Amino acid sequence: MNLGINVSDLEYDLMRDYAVRAEELGLDSVWVGETWGWEAFTLLGELAQLTDEITLGTGIVPVYTRSPSLLGQAAATVAEATGDRFVLGLGTSGPAVIENWHGDDFERPIGYTAETIDVIEQVLSGETVSHDGDSFQLDGFRFRATRESGDVPVFVGALGESNVRMSGAIADGWMPIFVPRSRISELYEEFAASASERGRDPDSLSVAPNTVAAISEDGDVARQAVRRHIAFYVGAMGDFYHRTLSEAGFEQNADAIREAWHENGPEDAAETISDRVIDETAVAGTPRQAHEQLDSFAATPADEIHLFFPRSADAALMESTIDHLATY
Repeated sequence: MNLGINVSDLEYDLMRDYAVRAEELGLDSVWVGETWGWEAFTLLGELAQLTDEITLGTGIVPVYTRSPSLLGQAAATVAEATGDRFVLGLGTSGPAVIENWHGDDFERPIGYTAETIDVIEQVLSGETVSHDGDSFQLDGFRFRATRESGDVPVFVGALGESNVRMSGAIADGWMPIFVPRSRISELYEEFAASASERGRDPDSLSVAPNTVAAISEDGDVARQAVRRHIAFYVGAMGDFYHRTLSEAGFEQNADAIREAWHENGPEDAAETISDRVIDETAVAGTPRQAHEQLDSFAATPADEIHLFFPRSADAALMESTIDHLATY
């Protein structure tokens, strides 16, 4: 199982330093997403110049914030800059970000994502783009630059069954985000079935869980940082992550997290998170605990795992996490 780190929205110099450190330590990939911080494609262009072999990817960029054609142009550009070390990770984000930060409508998320991928693939093919869908009607243009790079894999960050099935039907990879391991195996059946129904070999597609990681000799410090991170996503980021925990059998804990967040604040919400939720969803604690959790992820259909740092992690905890991941 390949390991990658996600450096989204860290201090700018740290993102650069950790990408280089990850390559030097032998990790497999570095990922940059977009929330309401740094813009991903510009940063990846810079990381392409600082690294030589490690895979670089967007993990994730929302489909609503650029036109599908511009996403295709951006993917082609970064693929060229990296010499085909690039993976395009896409997702919907959520209504809070799309509506309140970008001022766009969060509409038809699954259909919108599917149409976006169709256009992106046409852009990357170099052929004239022709798309007549519910969200986009495009015709008459093609990507005009000469590309020397090859294919750009497209991964989708999907949580619900319908979105997972869409990913199996048309994407090159599925990125379950914050999904407990038992639920990954259940959802993979939908992913693989959807691929097979369309004549695609599920074994040729990637499964790349994304989750939070904090590893330290002081395991309690690492796990507390992860507790705060999970509390934020379940308590403050809409229904997606709450629903994901609930569908994996953690409904009571998910309800308690959200209730505590809104009634008493982040710290109380963090304290409601059970050790079992952390062990099932994250990579957190001492090096031994973390390696056991990685072993458990490897027992799922995962081909690779992308790990990001808790929002409250300081530089020492992030560096410790990278170093201990490299020893796995």
